[in-house]
Amino acid sequence: MKVLEADRLTKIYSTKGSSLSYHALEDFSISVENGEFVGIMGPSGSGKTTLLNLLATIDKPTSGRVKINGTEPYQLKNEELALFRRRELGFVFQDFNLLDTMSIKDNILLPLVLENIPVRELEERVLEVAHLLGIESILSKRTYEVSGGQQQRAAIARAMIHRPAILLADELTGNLDSKSAKSVMESLVRLNVEREATILMVTHDPFAASFCKRILFIKDGHFFSEIRRGENRQAFFQKILDSLSVLGGDLHEISPTYP
Repeated sequence: MKVLEADRLTKIYSTKGSSLSYHALEDFSISVENGEFVGIMGPSGSGKTTLLNLLATIDKPTSGRVKINGTEPYQLKNEELALFRRRELGFVFQDFNLLDTMSIKDNILLPLVLENIPVRELEERVLEVAHLLGIESILSKRTYEVSGGQQQRAAIARAMIHRPAILLADELTGNLDSKSAKSVMESLVRLNVEREATILMVTHDPFAASFCKRILFIKDGHFFSEIRRGENRQAFFQKILDSLSVLGGDLHEISPTYP
């Protein structure tokens, strides 16, 4: 079953009062099956963040179609789109975006505040996802009392607590050291394997990307190539490096961490 289908997405940015325009994305298509863990990679300015913003319904395409869990979000009215986004999409960003004034547990529960779910079920859900991500011991703590890796795993828990159709992640290891990044990526793999969570992750880091099952490379707004992982993650890591060397771009940005 396809959770995400995007067909011939194009995004053109124009300057008001000017004839100049910039094609950030052009005729890009992607589909993601239920339970897949897909990575998007490309040099800076390649269009990968633009693609994620279109799939996340944060921005609208100039042309093309997006279908998520059988619904075309861009056909929805504003109120319907807000509800769709809240229920069907999970978001994780580089900067965690947790609230310092709340406990880790309350941060995780935020997406369910408007859902009128019984307290007992709320408790069950938060404990389930916290256990899966290895953060049960910090639920009562504030964000400034825990590490960056723990904050990011809390952000992942918050993104998954409402059981979205797809989790969209943007450079989620960008602010983490190598040890924390490894812990976060292993947590994502557990979500993918044990909960069959469907995950789409944009990253420039080949170490983080090596945890994915499939990677699409994008260059100058166009699809460039695709690789799939076998059993060996270290071999996949090398395959990613080889693909990036062919792709060109920001090889100086890559993480020094190896599998």
